[in-house]
Amino acid sequence: MKQEELEFYIDTYGKDLYSFCRCVTRSCQEADDLYQDTFALRKAFLSKDAILVNETQESGGYKVTLLGSVAGKSISNFMETNDYGEVLDNRIYTVVAIERADGTPMPDTSSDDYGKEEFYVSHYICGLDPNVYSLMCMGGGYTAFVKNGVQYRILDMDNIEMFADKGIYVGVSTGTFYDTNAYIYHAETGEMSCNESYSGVNALFQLPIDKNKADPAAAAAYLKAFEEAMNQLAEPIEKDSVDLSVDAFMENLTPENIDEYAMPVESTRQICTIDEKRMVHYSYKMNDTEGNGAVPFDTLFPDNKTGISPTFNYDYSENGLADLCIDVFMRNDDGTVTYVVYQPKNV
Repeated sequence: MKQEELEFYIDTYGKDLYSFCRCVTRSCQEADDLYQDTFALRKAFLSKDAILVNETQESGGYKVTLLGSVAGKSISNFMETNDYGEVLDNRIYTVVAIERADGTPMPDTSSDDYGKEEFYVSHYICGLDPNVYSLMCMGGGYTAFVKNGVQYRILDMDNIEMFADKGIYVGVSTGTFYDTNAYIYHAETGEMSCNESYSGVNALFQLPIDKNKADPAAAAAYLKAFEEAMNQLAEPIEKDSVDLSVDAFMENLTPENIDEYAMPVESTRQICTIDEKRMVHYSYKMNDTEGNGAVPFDTLFPDNKTGISPTFNYDYSENGLADLCIDVFMRNDDGTVTYVVYQPKNV
């Protein structure tokens, strides 16, 4: 991809990206901030430091294109912070395009179908376990919009140019987190490859980054700080009386006794959609809260039996049992799956 082509791409899709910003923020001012932040990257992507690739791979019924990447300090107007309030101003940004191989348009971000096709887009570092070192744990996030049936994602995470001498990948796979079934990590060499037997999307690109940007000392310092942060996360969280009461309630709950201790919220009852990847899609709306999600069928029903799934996901606030919401899935005799929210009785 030439710089002129990338500039045309950014200018042409500007209005659509602004509409997406309005949809996400629901505020003109916040939309302006997000829009300006995104286009602050325009200058960086058109600079001599940008990596323009334009490589396409077909995988799992989709065409995935790695358009380009750029990295550096303060190249975005918006400065993210970590959990400790520290500014994250040294980032790597990468743009990918995802479209269906048969030409069917991808759903717009405002569509109810948006999000039913889930993708995990991340950089990976050769020699580091991708199950640990990826977008989810390395300060990552993304912005997405759809134009002419193609979904575009601007991925950003901690700048990993310091690992340039090792090699950097860009992966696009099915799901919302790293799937160990999608890729094969060769521990003896540190290299990654696609699992040819995987039925979903598992595109994998090598980012042609300048190896002279490697900084072994900075890389070692980053890994040390990363490991210390991960060790802190691994420390047990001190639970209060609210947490303990919810834990006790949920530990006692089984598919056989759930109706004795909890009752269904009938307004949330629905027949789920099961896609070709056997992901069970559901949505909910309760009071002022709404959302949606997807769970692997085999996780819910490992024995393929009918009845209530033994897997209960749940959520609650500082009110504990008073507003505990339990996701319940039931496999029906006709093969369909019913979803309904349960709440505790007599609280």
